[in-house]
Amino acid sequence: MRRIPFREGDFSSVRDFLVETYNVPCNHPNWLLDRWNFVRFFGQSMHETYAAWPHTVGYWLDDDDRIAAVVHSEGENRGEAFFQLRCRTFTDAELREFMAFAEESLAVQEDGSKRLLLRVGQEFAQLQDLVAAAGYQKLDWAEPTASVAVTEPYAVELPQGFRISDARHVADSAKGFAHGRAFGYYKHDQPDDDDAERAFRSLRLAPDYRPELDLVVVNDQADVAAFACIWLDAQNRIAILEPVGTVPQFQRLGLAKAVVYEGIGRAASLGAQRVYVGSDQAFYRAIGFEVDYVHEVWEKVLV
Repeated sequence: MRRIPFREGDFSSVRDFLVETYNVPCNHPNWLLDRWNFVRFFGQSMHETYAAWPHTVGYWLDDDDRIAAVVHSEGENRGEAFFQLRCRTFTDAELREFMAFAEESLAVQEDGSKRLLLRVGQEFAQLQDLVAAAGYQKLDWAEPTASVAVTEPYAVELPQGFRISDARHVADSAKGFAHGRAFGYYKHDQPDDDDAERAFRSLRLAPDYRPELDLVVVNDQADVAAFACIWLDAQNRIAILEPVGTVPQFQRLGLAKAVVYEGIGRAASLGAQRVYVGSDQAFYRAIGFEVDYVHEVWEKVLV
């Protein structure tokens, strides 16, 4: 196994690697393709780290020139590291090499010291033991991934005055403002900047983005009230929801449920047999989602 520089074209290779390793029994499940697309074309555009991010990625190939491991951040400069690993046996020395790269390249300075957060599969005892021995502490929050089998059509019900549309018919500025209101970084009646609009415009360039699956609920005034973007992994016959949200003034009207149901239906019509979401919120459990796996979060304050 050897580390080589990560190049721009390797983004697609990692995307294919994530698809390839889905559903392979593993104690540290990799990302699904939605997050790999979303953080690159949305998050990094919003945080203006698109050009810098590739230089921060650790990229290892095995003896057959296949991807063995990728160590990276989301590009938000938050001191977080994520491991995408081929489902094989790694030695302790190899795993320590990945950890060392993360500590050197991805930790951030905070309150006078450097800090790093690692995600570790809940079933990955070997890596848990190594990070604990290296001084990491497991935090009291984690990242769950839940899924539901698509077995029958969902009834899409909307209150009067609302309809479902998609990104072929809605401006990026409208989607961006709704995203900012739903996730709390826009507090007023107008966006504070054009960051979200720019990010949604960039998202259209993502390899797996499909505008007909980027759904919104709009009212009679064409305001975006809720949204759900669906990502399709046709090879594995799965779909993933990312992001999903409702603008505060339109909450508790059943809009998020309606747009998620519509998204599941559209994904099913394209062959998806299971739908995933990176959450275990009661909203999803009520729809039938159940947690498949969990990535624990470990923190280390570096000297």
